[in-house]
Amino acid sequence: MKKRTYVQILYLLSLIVLLSAGLVIINVPDKNLITYANYLGFSMLYAGITNLFVYYKQHKRIHGSHWILADGLSTTCLSFFPLFNQMILPSVIPFFFGIWELFSGILKFIESTELQEEHIKGWEQFLIIGTFELVSGIMSMIKPIDDFVGMNHVIAIIFFVQSIGFLFKIFIYPHLVDRK
Repeated sequence: MKKRTYVQILYLLSLIVLLSAGLVIINVPDKNLITYANYLGFSMLYAGITNLFVYYKQHKRIHGSHWILADGLSTTCLSFFPLFNQMILPSVIPFFFGIWELFSGILKFIESTELQEEHIKGWEQFLIIGTFELVSGIMSMIKPIDDFVGMNHVIAIIFFVQSIGFLFKIFIYPHLVDRK
């Protein structure tokens, strides 16, 4: 069995934080979403800081590290909205997390094309999760879907998809690292 690196452990912790946020929010009534905005914002902040830390420590060794930086910066900056804005309307929350999901999906989609061009094994994982993020981000902005499944379920799906993205990062990380 291969030894896991600290980067993979950090990604695993982010996966757990995002997955637990999705599991918690799935049972919250839509009218109480504001109460959990700080928790969701903290989950985002943790994931963003994880990416920033990985970039800071490993950017010279990882293929496509600038995409990790972009994802970390955007997630960290976007986390401030649910963390510090207590004047949020519940109907805005799925839209906000949908924007995060869309942006993250675009970054992973672009990263997958770059990894493919560099012939990095596992680039398909980023293409798959980027596509899922794009689709779930778009779906979160369609009002009839919010009404049909509930805002809490829309947000939970976003957090589940984000956690799957970290699962893929765990598996692809060994292929991204230069062995120099």
